[in-house]
Formats: sequence, structure tokens, C-alpha cells
Amino acid sequence: MKIIEMGSATANEVEASSHTPSRIQADTLFTFTSELEFLIPYIENACLYPRYCDEDIEYLNIDKLKKIYIPMKCFCDINLHRINCHLDWYGYYGLAFPKEWCMKNGIQPIQYINPESKLRQDFSVVFNQILDDDSSVTNALGDMMKSFMLHELMYYKPYEGKMRNRRSKKIEKKCFTDECEWRYVPDLSGTEFQQIYYDPNIMNAGIMNDISNSLTKVEDIALKYDYTDLKYIIIKTTDDFVKLVSVIDGLRIDVNTRNELISKIIIWDKSKEDF
Repeated sequence: MKIIEMGSATANEVEASSHTPSRIQADTLFTFTSELEFLIPYIENACLYPRYCDEDIEYLNIDKLKKIYIPMKCFCDINLHRINCHLDWYGYYGLAFPKEWCMKNGIQPIQYINPESKLRQDFSVVFNQILDDDSSVTNALGDMMKSFMLHELMYYKPYEGKMRNRRSKKIEKKCFTDECEWRYVPDLSGTEFQQIYYDPNIMNAGIMNDISNSLTKVEDIALKYDYTDLKYIIIKTTDDFVKLVSVIDGLRIDVNTRNELISKIIIWDKSKEDF
């Protein structure tokens, strides 16, 4: 096979390259939480667990579905110098991973939907038809289409809407595209959990929180990482730094890994003016 020279690299080497960094977005994905106590287990266990998150899908005009719960771990694709608004909404405690690592682990950017678009209209029509079709002739195809449409639904979000601010606890209107969201949605087939919960009889915050906590028992769905995979650990205050270093000192890791982990910590109150 003839190899075409391309500068110092061959065409085969270029094709084999595993990752092409964005020239506009960060080459990093961040995931945040509202309290240090929620962040610490992510570091102690070197893994992230998905939780069921409620999604308002009224904008899709699906007759039998208004709100659903999807298992996911959310990430944002935002440069550090623009991330303060995101922190103010979701919390000042987070981890950052290289985008290449995220993509290898199946983390996927979502699609933002304009409720007035033809895409939304077509999706609503087809989904409603599938839900209403009880014909035995089309049952197998209908089940397959329903599965496909539900899979698509897990990666849809409206351009804007109302949601609860994780920090202030207030319901506020938000432009969701500002989140530049990516999602890790595990496959729960073969487990005792449903891929999507939509039964209004069980869908309340308390029950769904208990179900989410139970997901930690399903080891195969955890996003496991090595400490070398981490790019940054973001915390809010110097007091947080002292507590986190104490946690790191208690890990069963060698001194080089310990020092490297500490070097990745960003104290946002002290560093935010530099971004």
C-alpha cells in the first residue's frame, strides 16, 4: 500500500490519530456538584456514578409523557474563563477530565431542540404514533422504534426552559445551550432499574433519590478513572483545600500520585480573577 507523505507524519498516522482537539471549545469536560462532601467520594473512589435526573419534556408535546427521569452524569464543555456563571448555578466543586478520555468512555454531547422546529414536530408526531399503536402487526417494529426514540430522547434538551438552581434552590428561567452539555447515560438493561422512569405514581424527589443512591451498587455502570486522568479539581475556599488535602493524605496512593493530585487543585475564590 502506498503511503502519502504529509509533512513529518504519514497519512496512516494522521488517520490513526485518536483525538482532534477543538480550536474553539475547551479540550476538557467539567462536572460539578454543590458541596465538598459530594465531591469527596468521587475522589476517594476514583469513579463517578450516574443519578436519575428529571427532565421536563412538555416542549415535545408527547401526549402521555410530560416528565421523565433519566440516569446520567452531566458534564459541561466550557472554557475556564467563562465558567463562573455555570459554577454559580451548579456549585463550586468539580472535576475536569480530558475530552479524549470522556469520548472514550462514551460521554456524548446532547442536542438542543427548538420547540418550533420541524425536527421537534416530526419527533412528536412519530413518538405519539408509536405510543398509540396497539396493532399486533406492527408490534415488533413498534417496540424497536420506541426503543430508538427513547434513546434519542435521553440526549435531547430544549433551547430554554425553567429549572431549579442547584445552589439557590429557586426555579429560574435558563438558556440551556449555555451549559454546552455532554451526558454519560449508562445502559441499564440487565439490571433491576428502568432506563427511563415515567410513572407519576413513583416519580417524586424522595423516591427517585433513593433509586439513584441504589445505582452505586451497580459497579459496571460507574465511570471509573485513574488519578492521572484528572486535569483539575475545583473547590471554592482555602478551608476546602485543607479538608481535601486531608482526604488525599488518607488515600492508599504513593507520594508522587499524592503530590500530583494536590497540584491539580484550583481554589476558585483565590483564582477566579485569573481566568
